[in-house]
Amino acid sequence: MKTLIKNAVLLDMVGNAPNVRKTDLLIDENRISKIEENIEDEEAQIIDAKEYVVMPGLVNTHTHLAMSIFRGYKDDQKLMDWLENAIFPVEDKLRPDDIYWNSFLSCIELIKTGTTTFNDMYFRMDKTIEAVEESGLRGVIAWSITDTSIRDKIERTREYHKKYNNEDSKIKIYVSAHAPYSCNPDTIKLCVDLAKELNTGLHIHLSETLQEEKIIRERYNKTGTEYLNDLHAFDVPVVLAHGIYISDSDLEILKNIKGGISHNPISNCKLSSGICDVVKLRKNGINIGLGTDGIGSTTTLDMFEEMKTAAYLQKINTMEPTSINAYEILKMATIEGARVLGLDNDIGTIEVGKKADLIFINTDKTHLYPENDLCTNLVYSANGADVDTVMIDGKLIMRNRKLININEKQVKKNIAKVVKRLL
Repeated sequence: MKTLIKNAVLLDMVGNAPNVRKTDLLIDENRISKIEENIEDEEAQIIDAKEYVVMPGLVNTHTHLAMSIFRGYKDDQKLMDWLENAIFPVEDKLRPDDIYWNSFLSCIELIKTGTTTFNDMYFRMDKTIEAVEESGLRGVIAWSITDTSIRDKIERTREYHKKYNNEDSKIKIYVSAHAPYSCNPDTIKLCVDLAKELNTGLHIHLSETLQEEKIIRERYNKTGTEYLNDLHAFDVPVVLAHGIYISDSDLEILKNIKGGISHNPISNCKLSSGICDVVKLRKNGINIGLGTDGIGSTTTLDMFEEMKTAAYLQKINTMEPTSINAYEILKMATIEGARVLGLDNDIGTIEVGKKADLIFINTDKTHLYPENDLCTNLVYSANGADVDTVMIDGKLIMRNRKLININEKQVKKNIAKVVKRLL
């Protein structure tokens, strides 16, 4: 199947400066085969993108899809108090079907706000995968491992890796150790060994709060980064969620990692966790992607909101308005996020040979007018509701704000039942 996108204003995210031009794109099956003006192909389905900016789909590098029911639930608490007293007791009561419906609600929100690829850690990975496959999203998924039921989670991870980590699958399986404070050294070692065995990556929280760093220091007389380094966690590609409290000595360790750090600005603000020094990390060659964290702590999966918040925080943190620009923020949400997940050969930019994960932005909006600078408008003025059409792996998932082959009303109806029973 071929799709011909005509008259697009293309923001391809290739290179260190914006490349915006009017052009056509030809997609053959799931990959981009041509980018040039005036393409003709009688076999192709035609999409007229005359009114739209076409750019790569956004990449959410850290989230917990099945936490969608916790939006606004017992807010305005400290992280550990919120987790231990509000979230964990409810999570203990979640049924497999709850995980499915909760994940599906998040999938819908991701699609409708322009995210085409996400990186998730939670439990009951099988039910999340079921929802993701039905939605059409691309995802990196891991079963969150702590110090309980370790062997079963490792076997399930091994099982799903064998099933999904192949060229044709939109799903990639990672290993997840939840966090240094929730995993003893033996658990971390088992996770690292499994990632090596499966030739895959490790997804783990790191240095999200001062309290977390204090716990690790008291237990092991090390920083969280030193703790993971001594356990050889950085021998494999890693996605390190948050990375707020990184010392200069930690930085020397992290300069050599494969993968990178997921910056979650809204969650970090809402929980008063702190500000990740993205500018400093990027200057030291560390890949930085953007993530939302789970809906409970961020209340939204809209990556446009994460982009503007990330930009504001870095300007305040450095007290320098030129410390990071809009295009650099867009790169964090696209190609640099893809690089963190090891997917940059396939997604993150619009180039011939790459997979067709595209979003169409309707810029004919009052809040996006006038357009003195497209990248500035996208980062500081746009929001997820400006996404009109979404294509993943060459297939239309949403067109004119209408989801294709997804029954949103049914998902909401089932979510209401979960909320009534649990909350």
